[in-house]
Amino acid sequence: ELSMETHAELVNADVSDPDPDAPWPRIAWLMSFPNSGTSFTTRLIRHATEKATATNYGAGNKVEVKGSTDKVSLPVFEGELDGPFWSDPHLFDEKYAITESGYLLTKTHCGSRCFLCQPKEYIETAHTFLNRCLTGDRMDKGDTLVKTRYDKSLVKKAVHLIRDPFDNVVSRFHLELGVLEKKDPKEFKKYSKDREGFRKFCEKWDATFAGKELRNFNIDNELLDYIKDVPCHADFFRYVQWHNLASTATRNMQIPTLILHYETYEDHLEENLNKLLTFLEQEKTGETAPFITGKRYRDYYNKDEVKALSRMIRELANIDIWPLLEHYFDDEVTLKVKQ
Repeated sequence: ELSMETHAELVNADVSDPDPDAPWPRIAWLMSFPNSGTSFTTRLIRHATEKATATNYGAGNKVEVKGSTDKVSLPVFEGELDGPFWSDPHLFDEKYAITESGYLLTKTHCGSRCFLCQPKEYIETAHTFLNRCLTGDRMDKGDTLVKTRYDKSLVKKAVHLIRDPFDNVVSRFHLELGVLEKKDPKEFKKYSKDREGFRKFCEKWDATFAGKELRNFNIDNELLDYIKDVPCHADFFRYVQWHNLASTATRNMQIPTLILHYETYEDHLEENLNKLLTFLEQEKTGETAPFITGKRYRDYYNKDEVKALSRMIRELANIDIWPLLEHYFDDEVTLKVKQ
């Protein structure tokens, strides 16, 4: 049952290992909707264990080939060119040792995570979502980018990370602003990095995709009409769909899964670190990375908008996901937002 003190839960804990002779280390996914605490969780484990972590996305994690100017991705398992790959392999020896035992925390964002996109690009099935959890990329010699996908049998555990949806969606807006600044500086200057800029940005893109939502959103018209004026409402749809499908994936794979809420690092940092280390069967040999409390963005929405989003997420969330999200919509929390 969910601990309201730490918001941490272990599911499928009694599943026996179907492959006890599998080589070590074994893969433990770090599953996260983008901008929900992936970087900090990875850093927390690296600092505490003084060991490396892994990622599906090898193209952004390269090491120089000896005797060459080429930089390539480094697979965790020798000869397994489809991944996963070591994160920041250039820091081996200097900062981190290669993990040779226990479970290796491995970053994946899975599917249903685009930001400025139409429904046909993010509405997923359990099958397509799982495939994207296994998908990544690598960089070969000659700056050759290769798409990759490894077998799900490599994955033995998962950490499912959840962040307050309001903070998560606004943080994704900030990330998109950074992309926009490079791609279209003129458009970027239209949006300030505050409540007003966020709502203006959402207004434009909500209008852009409104017609396609009417035709392709797989929710009933009454609910769509209820939330259509909520800023960036489609990203809340992607948020709840993502968590639904992540839960479905780990349940169907029957792998032990630790569910953590990002905000609880603030008051329960050591406790959550210990839960992670125990789950990953890793020892603490280093220090605890400090958690820097980020800004909260609930006040970017008014009370009616929060109420509308609460209804949408409650109606769309799976039976095992709503209890993990419900506390974000408690009446006492909702009353604190702008009227």
